[in-house]
Amino acid sequence: MALIERQNSPARVRGRERGFEIQLGELGGFELRPTRLFLWQGAERAEDLRVLSLGRPPRNLFLPRKESEYQAGAVRMRSVGNPLMTMALAAVQTTRALRRRGSSDQG
Repeated sequence: MALIERQNSPARVRGRERGFEIQLGELGGFELRPTRLFLWQGAERAEDLRVLSLGRPPRNLFLPRKESEYQAGAVRMRSVGNPLMTMALAAVQTTRALRRRGSSDQG
């Protein structure tokens, strides 16, 4: 069983959008933010990066958020803010985008 290492930033960060990132070793990873989804292949994020916009530009960047990172073997999870809130906000943005797209397809 792999040991899970945890790191938390001592100070809360400002000026960054909340996000939830998972890197699967050499395979690639993704980062989910309330307004965008980033996907990449390979160990480095800069390689073959794809961005899917989910909505408007981020707001509320002045609120301080906790940054944390977990490592278990080749899997790394990093978050800024609460990961569950990030997923919920991204789901709301995705639903809105799908509704807008559906209404524009109908007429």
